[in-house]
Amino acid sequence: MTLLIVDGDPLLFRSAYNQRSVEAAYEKYEEVLEDIENEVFCDDTQIAVYGDNNFRLSFDPEYKNTPGRKKSKANNPFYFELRSLLIEEGKVTPATGMEADDLVRIWAEEARAKNQQFVVCSVDKDLQCIPGHHYLIHRGELIFVEEEQADIHYWTQILTGDSVDNIKGLKGIGPVKAGRILEGASTSFERKQRVINAYYERYGDEWRKEIMHTGTLIHIMRTKDDMFALRPTDAPECGEENSE
Repeated sequence: MTLLIVDGDPLLFRSAYNQRSVEAAYEKYEEVLEDIENEVFCDDTQIAVYGDNNFRLSFDPEYKNTPGRKKSKANNPFYFELRSLLIEEGKVTPATGMEADDLVRIWAEEARAKNQQFVVCSVDKDLQCIPGHHYLIHRGELIFVEEEQADIHYWTQILTGDSVDNIKGLKGIGPVKAGRILEGASTSFERKQRVINAYYERYGDEWRKEIMHTGTLIHIMRTKDDMFALRPTDAPECGEENSE
């Protein structure tokens, strides 16, 4: 049995874009979803959409507060109507208190715990921190993300931040420089240490505050109480926190 786990917001957005009515958007949504379900040979589908009280917005009011996002939503009014209609019909689940991405990962981890096959469906590269099969809506492509690849992707984002979501990482660090920082690290612990060192080099004694800010926004939850955290003993390899 294969479970299709859908990041529903981009699917709804694309279905509603340039439509003349919510009915047309609904029809397009069902057509696209059916095509995806047939493509991945799934037996069941769970779809997450954004909900109320996402903790990231209270943690940082500037999260996702970009002109581009506001403009795109304003130009796609049927997206909101389609979302409301699908919630009312019980066909999608709002991610209350969290991001739709969080709910997607929670479902994926629950499926993994039951040894159930699953495919994560999205356009969002952020979700590639989840090992396993992914269906890329915008490419119509099925890929597989290895454990190591997912972990590298995760720590890369802690370094780079995410300009689309208005999350600052380390200024001047893009994917290429992040790759150089992480190159040669063979475990998640080693990658974390490289990232801590990079934050310390940039922020000195303020490194922990800065990495916690970026990590809290970037981290996608595996359970409903899973937040980004550092151990008290986590410290730069050189610096005051390591001095005796």
